[in-house]
Amino acid sequence: MSSLPLKPRSIRLRSFYGFSPEEDGYLGWSKEAARDRMLELIEDGDLFLIYGAASSETAKNQQLRILGFLQVERRAIRDADKASPTGLKRKKDNGWLDKWCHAVPVVRAWRVDESVPVESVATVTYRPEAGQPIAVWSPELTPSEIDLALKVKVTEVNVFGEAPVTETAAKKRPLAEAFQPSKAFPGSFGERTSIYEDGPTHLYLARFDGDGFTVMGLPKPQFDKSDLIKIGVSNDVKRRLEELNCGFPPAAKGRWKIEITSQPYDSKAAAEAAEQIFKDRGQKELTSLGGEFFRGDWTKTQIIFASVPGVARFGGK
Repeated sequence: MSSLPLKPRSIRLRSFYGFSPEEDGYLGWSKEAARDRMLELIEDGDLFLIYGAASSETAKNQQLRILGFLQVERRAIRDADKASPTGLKRKKDNGWLDKWCHAVPVVRAWRVDESVPVESVATVTYRPEAGQPIAVWSPELTPSEIDLALKVKVTEVNVFGEAPVTETAAKKRPLAEAFQPSKAFPGSFGERTSIYEDGPTHLYLARFDGDGFTVMGLPKPQFDKSDLIKIGVSNDVKRRLEELNCGFPPAAKGRWKIEITSQPYDSKAAAEAAEQIFKDRGQKELTSLGGEFFRGDWTKTQIIFASVPGVARFGGK
């Protein structure tokens, strides 16, 4: 299974009055026909660039500014299927209950961290006189515009109805980096104000025991048996496993399971270097989900893990 492409397959332009994926986990159209037309054009994982409409309903400092990016799933839903009580109340209070009801689910979202005029990115696609058509038809950005969009600095935010973002989610980074594996966190040097005892550290390989596609907010392709995988380092693997699962409710049907641990490396820095070797190869042979997370064939994943220097003699957990 290949890694994620260097750029999204498609980014479409869309104006709106604001950006609140934490409350509204959907992207909607007022007319069902417009939504159904979009379903014929998009694929799972495509992005929408959201900018503030030139309208009194939009805050002045957000008008014609890029507000964020939404990644969608190609599936028809109603707005109420993926809207928070707060989001629905806002629609009611503004008299918008009959608007944007025909929707597709949003699975990931990034809020823009800088003031970027939409015309500075969508240099060809955006036209001031075409605001309403853009809102309905959501034209695609050109390849050169996509390159510009991927340079915009963003922070990944929660989406209503989806799992909370992880600590390793993109923060004030170019959008392009959100789709690439993160670098292993470098060890620090010099005087420290806290006590840290460096020493033997394990590289571990965890597999999600459950429906990993649901966790990622993705439909499971027929016959796809790939696993949700995490690589990491820890000087206390048992404690780390408890930390990974502490956010799941007791009745949850899925849990992380640390399947393989390496022999201990002499230091945290050495284990982090080994972790980066796995990530570099995993980016080529698995599907990167960002950070230390991947999706792919479990047998291939174990082969990659075993090829990392220092873990040839490993023991299962």
